[in-house]
Amino acid sequence: MSQTPELRSLDQILSLADNGDYLPDLQERIEANNIEMRQFANDFSASAKAKITLTIDMKLDRFGQLELTVDDKIVGPKPPKHKAVAWMTGGGAITTHNPAQSRMEIRDADDGRRELRTAE
Repeated sequence: MSQTPELRSLDQILSLADNGDYLPDLQERIEANNIEMRQFANDFSASAKAKITLTIDMKLDRFGQLELTVDDKIVGPKPPKHKAVAWMTGGGAITTHNPAQSRMEIRDADDGRRELRTAE
C-alpha cells in the first residue's frame, strides 16, 4: 500500500508555486533585504526595520483540487525623516525664534582694540 506524501511545512507548500521557482526567488529577495537592513543600520547608526507579508489564497473545488495563489510584500527600512524645529507666532507665521523668549541684542561696547595685559 502506497502512502500519499503530505506537505506539512510552509516551505514545502511554497515550493509548489511556479513549479519550484518561487521559493528560491523569495529567499533571494529576503537576503537582499537583509543586506539593505545592515547597510541602513551602518549608514544611519540606527536600528533598521523591515516587514515581510506573505499571503496564500486557497481555493478548493468540489473534487478536492486545491489551488494556491501566493503573494508577498517585502518592505525594507525607510530612511529617517528630515526634521526641523520652528515656532508659531501669535499671527500664525512660522519663525526660527521662540516668541516666548526675549531677544538680547549684542553690540560691541568698546572701540574694537584689544590689549594684552599681564598679571601683576
